[in-house]
Amino acid sequence: MSAMVRTIRSVRTAVAALLLAALVAACAATPTPAPTPTPTPPYGLPPLVLPADEGPHDFATEWWYFNVHLWSGDGSRYTLHDVVFQVQDLGSSRTLYVRQTGFADVSAGTHATAERVRSEPEPLSEQAGVFRAGFGDLFISAQDGRRYRLVGEVGATAYDLTLLATSRPLVHHDDGLVDFKEAGITYYYSRPRLEVSGTVTPAGGTAVAVSGLGWMDRQWGNFQPVAIGWDWASVQLDDGTDLMLTRVFDAGGVTVESYATLRQGGGPTRLLSVDEFTFAPAGPTWTSERTGTSYATSWRVAVPGAVDELTLEPLVGGNEFVSGALGVVYWEAGVEARASDGRVVGQGFVELNWPRGATP
Repeated sequence: MSAMVRTIRSVRTAVAALLLAALVAACAATPTPAPTPTPTPPYGLPPLVLPADEGPHDFATEWWYFNVHLWSGDGSRYTLHDVVFQVQDLGSSRTLYVRQTGFADVSAGTHATAERVRSEPEPLSEQAGVFRAGFGDLFISAQDGRRYRLVGEVGATAYDLTLLATSRPLVHHDDGLVDFKEAGITYYYSRPRLEVSGTVTPAGGTAVAVSGLGWMDRQWGNFQPVAIGWDWASVQLDDGTDLMLTRVFDAGGVTVESYATLRQGGGPTRLLSVDEFTFAPAGPTWTSERTGTSYATSWRVAVPGAVDELTLEPLVGGNEFVSGALGVVYWEAGVEARASDGRVVGQGFVELNWPRGATP
């Protein structure tokens, strides 16, 4: 029996027990009008609850993902992606934690990556909404759905960043649940506006004060992400618009899901179907000498009636990440969002991830 089936059955058993208790109580009391039925949550799974769900869960796969654009007082610019994966080791009772980091010095035109692995026999926190994954003196932490901290190293560069959420979360797809078909079901939401402050310490140098804008993605579930691939982008426009776009496909390149989530300023969240947005390659590709994988490095984005056509352009080339721990290869690049007249109107990140064993 799969872990997902066990999860669904346990939820259904709990619901049945509650209904039975309610029925017994109703029979013993004075008859009252029948209550209005409560809708069943999508897929029979518990609903998303924030900030409690910022903490770890007992599922096969889970991650806390951050991307950040940083500026220093002297005009230097950096981009960072920093993610911790919590993976259940199916061959044992261990839980594996993998931290992957990509850091680009835009001014120098360089990009470096790092990967760290540790095993924890118990959940990292029993307190709802709290998360801390430590790797020696380095860690990622989350608290109360508003405050985050990233302390890390990539090569000889170190960083210590504090992030503060300044907007409501973006809850994606079907009340925060996405069906990846044969790959399984995942919870998914984002914190699209994180105010960032802290320091970056370059190799052999002193700490430099930086500030900027970040984004956090949260996903977890009994699903197998290595069985699928995706093209994904986060976009933060200067006018306050936040946009997430993704196209999910199988190992044969067949699209199994496409969707986007949009919020303009402090307005309502819009869930967009595939015919309501454009997210497509818009230019040259970059081919990795290490893996032979080719990536589309420029992307065209639009939401008719809401977001005029934009082009997402990478700030630094060669943003490939090769994971030894998880056996995945992907592209992760900080991008500028440019209007049709060439003006820079925002920033974001693009991630391109091929299924394991697939031929790009």
